[in-house]
Amino acid sequence: MRPSQSVAEVTNTLLTSFQTKCIDIMHSGVNVGNEGSCAQYGAVALEDIEEGECLFQIPRSCLLMPQTSTISQQIQNDKDSLKSSSGWVPLLLSLMYEYNNPQSKWRPYLDLVPDFKQLDLPMFWTETERKSLLKSTGVIEAVDKDLKNISTEFNDIVLPFVKKHSDLFGECSLSLEFYKQMVAFVMAYSFTEPPDDEFDDSPPPMMVPMADILNHVAKNNAQLSFETDALKMVATKTIKKGEEIYNTYGQLANWQLLQMYGFAEQFPNNHYDTVDIPISVVLEAAKELPINNEALLKDKTNFLIDMELMIRDGSFVVGVSGVLTEDEMYQVIRVLLMNEKEYKEHKEKDGWSEDEDEEEEESLEFEAIKKLPEKWKKFLCSCAKKTQNLYQTTLEEEKSQLLKAQTLSSRQLYSMYTTQGQKQILQQIVQATS
Repeated sequence: MRPSQSVAEVTNTLLTSFQTKCIDIMHSGVNVGNEGSCAQYGAVALEDIEEGECLFQIPRSCLLMPQTSTISQQIQNDKDSLKSSSGWVPLLLSLMYEYNNPQSKWRPYLDLVPDFKQLDLPMFWTETERKSLLKSTGVIEAVDKDLKNISTEFNDIVLPFVKKHSDLFGECSLSLEFYKQMVAFVMAYSFTEPPDDEFDDSPPPMMVPMADILNHVAKNNAQLSFETDALKMVATKTIKKGEEIYNTYGQLANWQLLQMYGFAEQFPNNHYDTVDIPISVVLEAAKELPINNEALLKDKTNFLIDMELMIRDGSFVVGVSGVLTEDEMYQVIRVLLMNEKEYKEHKEKDGWSEDEDEEEEESLEFEAIKKLPEKWKKFLCSCAKKTQNLYQTTLEEEKSQLLKAQTLSSRQLYSMYTTQGQKQILQQIVQATS
């Protein structure tokens, strides 16, 4: 950067170069840059934009993926040895090469990528931070699994390829830490094309210049459309002049947003938010019921596992309007609340019931929960409260801390958004059963 240039001027220069090379249609009413964005970059409407209007179009030739990469032939030649559980290795190798290639056709795009230190995904936090900020959210387990898979994938698949093609890759490509940064980049910025058929496997991700500059909210106003020759960002509703243009990264709960993208939305903005009620908590609540002695509860547990209604280390998922895994949870609670005689008869019928009235009550949405029998409501309330007790702080303490949000680090703030949203959903169960 020349001394006379500001950061904004450099950004605008890169954006102009980037748009010239990567965009073949650009709406005159869309401004991409720093101004008006909730993050480092974003897009803002300069005029009213109607639903269905194309905001910009990216030709498929400009997508960064293994087929378009400079090293596509080498990847094709070694494709059998690059297979992995994630399916990401070919893209990651392409990205590693292009990122370190000064002459890359995607140089303007890659120069706009934020410093990797700004990709503040929980995988880069210390283990102590994750344990203190994210206990019981589901993020810790997901990150641990990610880190294990990344290490295995790098050592067993990526490193041998890089060493084999040492003339193509710089010294940094031998580093696991650099590979983790590339994984975080793909995790936070890539897109996946919907499969042609609902039974097809999900296609591997791709980097989509320009589209990944737009920020995400659950209540988005734009969405990427995958067409034969190009990808279009299309307005999904009317966007008023001055409003930021938001894409969607999918129907993701806050813990998933934090794990994969490094941010979360404050309650109640994310209507896709969820919380897990662990099976262990449900069984703990069942253990306290007078009808369940140790032997009976053990038998019920094994029966429910055999019937594939639950797994021992699994959980039930609750969304903002009620239990999402309601069919399974309904059947599990039904069995756990049976006395010994009822359970024996139920087991003899292999879990089938002839009680049609009971079958009509299978909804566990919050409004339906209010109409359940008292013993059901007490049990659900116990499960919700026990799950609330798994967190480091109470909902009331968290609300108090959020009043001083300006004093919190981004890690603390987004972690609190995640735990607060989950506790609020659990509180809705408590309120529905009161």
